[in-house]
Amino acid sequence: QGDIQFGRVRFYGGIRHQFTGEGDTFVSPNGGIAVAAGSFRFRAAGYRSFRAPTLNELYRQFRVGNVLTTANAALRNESLTGVETGVDWVNRNTHVSVTLFHNDLQNLIGNATLSVTPSLILRQRQNMPDASSRGVEVSVDHRWSHWIAQAGYLYADSRMSTGPLLAQVPKQQGSASLTYVRRSTMISAGLRAYGLQFDDDQNQFLLPGFAAIQIAAQQHLTKSLFAQVAVENLLDRQ
Repeated sequence: QGDIQFGRVRFYGGIRHQFTGEGDTFVSPNGGIAVAAGSFRFRAAGYRSFRAPTLNELYRQFRVGNVLTTANAALRNESLTGVETGVDWVNRNTHVSVTLFHNDLQNLIGNATLSVTPSLILRQRQNMPDASSRGVEVSVDHRWSHWIAQAGYLYADSRMSTGPLLAQVPKQQGSASLTYVRRSTMISAGLRAYGLQFDDDQNQFLLPGFAAIQIAAQQHLTKSLFAQVAVENLLDRQ
């Protein structure tokens, strides 16, 4: 891994060669450029990576309700090739970041539906058709006095080359939080929201979108002791 800078322009790149077991290897290169212009930073990058199947995916079956998912010892490594570009704006108290991305996935490991009956849905871990994920990610944080406000949004259109959306990947999700920090006291409240998604590879079982609220507080009692309380899913969404 290395980088070199010419004035306000920085180039960086690297390469990783990994041995993944059973005689298999994978080369993961990456490279990019960043350009500074006052309070702005423009950036672009390309990369390639992989994920080896886990022991659970290779050898362990599991059942949830009437859904039985079997293992598959013949799974191949997943791989991903991606590009992204974005811009950051930073001043003393505010940071704004916008990133556009496009990822191509090969041999994606998923739970493929083999058969569906009223009493049993049978699935197996398989290397799915090629897939892609493209979208935009935005994050903002601002600090003033004793307050910190943060917000983020992600739009990701993730689908297989055959058309269905990837299971359990919502197109839209976002978060926001407001935190008060003063001396030895911290109080925070946050919201996480997710759009609708599908529970299966054939997009037959819809999971509606939802939002959850969290609150937390922390108080230092001594230099090395503090008390903390937190509530997740305050409205008890199911």
